[in-house]
Order: sequence, then structure tokens, then C-alpha cells
Amino acid sequence: MLDEQLTHALRVREAEGRRRRLLLSDAAEAERLARLVDFSSNDYVSVARNPRVRRAWLERLGASDEAFGSTGSRLLDGDSTTHTQLEHKLAAYFHAPAALLCNTGFDANVSLLSTIPQPGDAIVYDELVHASMHDGMRKSRAQTCVAFRHNDPADLDRVLTNLRPHNNVFLALESVYSMDGTICALPDLIKVLERHAPHRNTRHILVDEAHGAGVYGQGGRGVCNALHCHVSARLVTFGKAFGCAGAVLLVPVLWREYLLNYARPLIYSTALPPSQAAAIDVVISAWERGEMEAAVQMLHTRVAELYTALGLRSDAALPPAPIVQVRSAHAKRLAAHVQAAGFLVRAVCYPTVPRDKERVRKT
Repeated sequence: MLDEQLTHALRVREAEGRRRRLLLSDAAEAERLARLVDFSSNDYVSVARNPRVRRAWLERLGASDEAFGSTGSRLLDGDSTTHTQLEHKLAAYFHAPAALLCNTGFDANVSLLSTIPQPGDAIVYDELVHASMHDGMRKSRAQTCVAFRHNDPADLDRVLTNLRPHNNVFLALESVYSMDGTICALPDLIKVLERHAPHRNTRHILVDEAHGAGVYGQGGRGVCNALHCHVSARLVTFGKAFGCAGAVLLVPVLWREYLLNYARPLIYSTALPPSQAAAIDVVISAWERGEMEAAVQMLHTRVAELYTALGLRSDAALPPAPIVQVRSAHAKRLAAHVQAAGFLVRAVCYPTVPRDKERVRKT
């Protein structure tokens, strides 16, 4: 019975053209994709392919006597001096009170939103926040979770006006929205929140910097840094512009201690291996030395050229993001056409985006 149900569900997706598959499982397809110019991955400044960073990482591993794997959760046997020292380094680099490493950005968002908001609190979130934030909110003990229209201060004002009294209000945002490429109107949204929650200790701003860190701010410190906005917590992932894997929550010291005690993805997962912590360390060191600045400037130049060529404009206070969407009712056909011309782009279809908002996404 179960097999029949699962098979039927997959057949429905197949018939609707929505069945997901690993793209490189077919050798011929993998070879074809390898020949295309990359307008698909999130390796915005080519750190993942940077030979100097790779050499520095291999040298670091060769000089280390740490175990190959972490062998357990951070709270059992998976901690190491590499993890601890890296957290101190990340807190200092991103000008944060404390840092807590997570295995993935998804785990980090689920941990933060399922753990920190308490009974009687409210979470107000931009309607386009990532799926990981939604998963965290589903597990949250907050009394209310309510969306406002994307990047719309007036609608945030409406939502907060109609919100019944709560102990704390959490505002959940992304600095750069991964499917649309829009930059968060952070200063305007903060002003609205401050009017409705005048006491600093009752308002809390959570910003996912997955697509903003490494692209904006001094030394790639993100949109919050670039816009000089103080927020309660930031999530920085290392699988996008930083070219490796893992994530870090940049939070108050008390929040870090609370997460260590209550965040289930952290407590019950094997920790990042020391080799991956070392990779993050090497990448941050390269940013500290300014080795990525030229690549970031080149990125913004290329994005500006693309905007001009496509007749696009941006009203954001920062340069346009390196994520450009072209809406199309025939997104898969359009993506195939562009791939045939030699450029690797992807169609993003329902259910990742709404049915009427399917698109080709270029990075």
C-alpha cells in the first residue's frame, strides 16, 4: 500500500513536469553541463575555485594532527580547539557578541526560530523568507507567526498595528532574497518595528545573510554591515560566497548559551568535521587579508552590465544583487534555450515558487 502511494505521488509530479532528480546522475548530462558557463551556482566570487585558498586549506590540513571526522555532537565528543577558535574568530570578524557554528544554514534557521521565541511572543516575517525559516516557525513555541508583504514597510505597519499584545516581537528577514534577488529594505522595516515596540528588550530582528555575506559590506560582512543596521541575530552561511560549507549564528552571549541547551539540530547532530572548520578559517583569513576585494568589485561590475543589458533597474540603497530572475510561463523551455547557447541557468518552478511566478534564475 505504501509503495503504491509513493509511486503515485511521484507519477503525478512526473506528469506535471515537477519531479526532482539529481542532475549529475547521468554521465552524459554531467559532461554537457560541465561545458557551460556558470550562471547557476552561488559561488559568487569564485572562492570555491580559488587555487590560493585551496592550497592554504591543504597546507593547514597537512600540518594538523586533528581527527579526520568530529565523531560526535559538539556537546559530547565532537568539539575541538579548531571549532572554538573559529567561533571566536567569526565573532570578532563579524563584530558580534558571540558565534555558534552550525552544520548548515537550514539547521541554523530551524535552531534559531524554534528555540529563541518563547510562549506569548510573536514572529512577523517577510512572505518570501526561506523554507528553513518556515520550518523553524512551525516548531516554534511563539504564540503568533504572521507574514507581511515582501519588503513592504506599510504592510509591516498594518500587521503590527493589528497584532494583539505580545511579550516579544521577532522580525524575521533575509538580507538578499534567494529567488528574487531583492535587497531587504532593512532601515525602513526597523523604523516601523521601533514605533510599535519602543522598548529595545522586547523587539528582536533576525536576518538571514546567506546571500548577502561575501557580497556586501566591508570585507564581505553582509548587508547589515553595509547599511549600518544593528540587529539581534544574523545567520551567515559558508556555502555561497564563502565557497565551502557550514554556517554560523551571530548572536548575544545569552542566546548562544540557550541554543547550546535547547537547539535540537545542534544537540543531536554530529558536529562539522575539523577539516570543514579549517576550511572556513582559511577562507575568512583570505577575506581578512583583502584577497577577495577585487573579485567582489568585478562581481558588482558584471551585475551592473547584466542589468543594463536586460533593461533592469534597482531602487535599493546598495548595488543590485547577483541574483536576477526572468519570469516566464515557459521557464523550462527558456532555460533550455539559454543552456543551448552555452550558459548554465536553471528554471525554478512550483512548488519552490508559486505557480504563477515560475522563472529562470541567473546568478
